[in-house]
Amino acid sequence: MLTLDYQDGYLAPLIAQKEAWETRAIADVTALGSFPAPWADKLAVIRAYILCCIESLADETDVFSAKLKHYQLEFKTALQAAREAASAANASASPLSILTIPLERG
Repeated sequence: MLTLDYQDGYLAPLIAQKEAWETRAIADVTALGSFPAPWADKLAVIRAYILCCIESLADETDVFSAKLKHYQLEFKTALQAAREAASAANASASPLSILTIPLERG
């Protein structure tokens, strides 16, 4: 049973038939780091699309080739945004350090 929400009507049924793509996609995204919601799921969905396209590719002119190029670019963009969101979340969760300098009069 798939746990992620797939919106690509062409690839979703193929991924449903081979759930190993979703399992691997989730593992691949987890290996990239920790991301705030909903970024981890979004990245895993795109990664599953990429895995499906790679394994289904017949030649350079089929629909999987076009979708692969699209989703690779989308993954790159989403990964950058997810890393920025994770960085912002970490920055807001970290306590601020206060620098103090003793002042002495001479």
